[in-house]
Amino acid sequence: MDPVLAYIESQGLKNGERLPPERELAEMLGITRRAVRRSLEHLELGGQIWRGRRNGTFWGRRPPTLALGIERRLGRASPDDILEARLTLEPAIAALAATKASEADLDTIAIYMRRTAEAASDDTWAQWDGAFHLAITEATRNEVFVALVTSLNASRAEGPWKRIRVAAMTAEKRRNSIAHHRTILEALRKRSAEDASRAMRRHLLSVQHHMFE
Repeated sequence: MDPVLAYIESQGLKNGERLPPERELAEMLGITRRAVRRSLEHLELGGQIWRGRRNGTFWGRRPPTLALGIERRLGRASPDDILEARLTLEPAIAALAATKASEADLDTIAIYMRRTAEAASDDTWAQWDGAFHLAITEATRNEVFVALVTSLNASRAEGPWKRIRVAAMTAEKRRNSIAHHRTILEALRKRSAEDASRAMRRHLLSVQHHMFE
């Protein structure tokens, strides 16, 4: 069993209760902080925990926020609408992340980039792709952007967007997407807002071409 999940169950944590910091968890469980971080990433992607930007990590699903109202509207949005919004929003987010991301943020983004390259199934690839884009957004320290991209990710994981992605995606297109992710990360590491914005826009235009050609 996942070590952090085993700890949560042994402690009988209730929904909304805070987990100890990574360092304390690593000491209590006798594992490395890297192993703790990997476990938390999987639990977060599975919706079993959520992380506040300033107040720690919590067991259960994230409480209703701004994202709830956005998700209701996105349920009526077409894939074209979603991609148009991403093309408007995410290049600006990437530019801001280039100036505000910490080294830890960049390391997390790099991990998610590698996970997309290692993914064996479409669903796993889509999950890590969403995590990559959300990690860039979280590096901006802007909760409004985080709520928006979280909701966009949820819309991309189901419904018409997923059906089009599954029908259109090929191994070659996936490799192309991963190469774009690498270019975005390089721009972020260079702290170049202009290059990060340009790389993100080029990536999303490629997604548009691949999905709707």
